[in-house]
Amino acid sequence: MGITSIKTEAKATLRGNWISAIITTLMALISFLIIQNIGWVLSLVIGEIAASLIALFLTVLLCGPLTLGVFRYFWRMHGRMNEAPASAFYYFSSAVAYRKAIRLCFILAIRLLGFAFLYFLPAIAIYVISSQELYDFLQISIPIWSQHLAYLVNFFSTIGTVLTVITFLRFYLAPILVIADDQMDAEEAIHMSAVIARASVLDFIFLAFSLILWIILSFLFIPLIFTLPYFVMCYVLHALHSIKEYNEKIKKLNDESFPSFVAGI
Repeated sequence: MGITSIKTEAKATLRGNWISAIITTLMALISFLIIQNIGWVLSLVIGEIAASLIALFLTVLLCGPLTLGVFRYFWRMHGRMNEAPASAFYYFSSAVAYRKAIRLCFILAIRLLGFAFLYFLPAIAIYVISSQELYDFLQISIPIWSQHLAYLVNFFSTIGTVLTVITFLRFYLAPILVIADDQMDAEEAIHMSAVIARASVLDFIFLAFSLILWIILSFLFIPLIFTLPYFVMCYVLHALHSIKEYNEKIKKLNDESFPSFVAGI
């Protein structure tokens, strides 16, 4: 399925379901904004680093399962199993479902932080070397050349961001794999996503770039209310197509590896 076909099918699936789709995505969006505001308020009291960690923990704990529930809602909408927006809270409905969602979210969050730390290490090191606090601590004057390192911090921060995103995209199919298969655990979903993404991640990047004008428009926030359901449905359809294509490829390889023989009489 090409990019145009995905976008066309996304619009067709959402037709007649826009209101419920908007309400569903708004619940996740508002929850995320509330947690970010809590983090901002806490930063005034306990400091920015501690507040950011608390906000990240709350995001994984609350927004993670809710976002997974939103993906599930759109997945079921594509399967003509229309449900109420409240079904986005599916992963809060039982301890088993919640643990499964939380495990996936925590593993993904830990991997994201690990990749970010690794790729931002050069920028962090240069920032420390060029910071006034380091030389105040050492009680020596700051070298003149260190003032020019700020450009390198920006450069390596940009490189680190790009590498983190590209590396983390290997796991972009994991949420749909968990949703589509109740028997698949988080670890298996992450592994399978990394395998399938080798052939599909470029298509996903091209899909994202084909939506770039809508994405830019969405920075105004109000348009995001209407574009977010479309983005989510495009992601779900692309993921389902990529998984289906992988399964068909494996089935074909298995059929070729084990040919059937007809006994002559």
